[in-house]
Amino acid sequence: MYVPDIHSLVLVDITDVRAAEDAPRFGDHVLSDDGQVQIGIWSASPGVLCDPTGDYVETMFMVAGRATVAASEGSPYDLVPGALWATPRHWVGPWEIHQTVRKLYVIDNRPAMSCDAGASTYLANAYASELDAPVRRPVVIAGDPHEASRMLWAHDQLEAGVWECTPGEFPFRRDGYDEVFCVLSGRATLYTDAGQAFELTPGTVMLTPAGLCGRWVVHDTIRKAYTIVLGRG
Repeated sequence: MYVPDIHSLVLVDITDVRAAEDAPRFGDHVLSDDGQVQIGIWSASPGVLCDPTGDYVETMFMVAGRATVAASEGSPYDLVPGALWATPRHWVGPWEIHQTVRKLYVIDNRPAMSCDAGASTYLANAYASELDAPVRRPVVIAGDPHEASRMLWAHDQLEAGVWECTPGEFPFRRDGYDEVFCVLSGRATLYTDAGQAFELTPGTVMLTPAGLCGRWVVHDTIRKAYTIVLGRG
């Protein structure tokens, strides 16, 4: 699934018709839903949200608007464009939405894999956050691409973080996992072995399913916020 620009995508209004006039309005665009894992793009207009989360893990990348979330573990989260965060099962964190927000989300309803549920985790600015030391890609087709990353969340069967790579060409294969990402900066073309070509620029969202093979051609150093869904395929 390919979305050229997450900012301009028209969402479906999913607001409950019984909602009060001053309640937030919600929009959604589902990229994938197999009954266990939902991946999509969601928006909410200003207002207050107080419902706790259910028996699921969620990762989120904010691309527009502003909200304050009262995190039970510590200081409130200031959600602005660039915020990447994750919440464990049955997490309580009321939202106060100041400006209409839009986010890329992954909700994992699969049974927990361990007793360690993890705590909510928050990265204020994925666009500018420091990453680990870069290393050269292990297999290269052309150029000298080096990659660096920062892991934010790794619990149950979800992993979320930030990844960056310098120009070059290299193969990829999704073995046993799906990945969805939003491009933060840079430019690349992703070619699949099926003959498709996808242009990746800031704001592009792409869902790459398990089993997909192809190659990256990075033209300008690219950075993405990503979530990996393990145990797929």
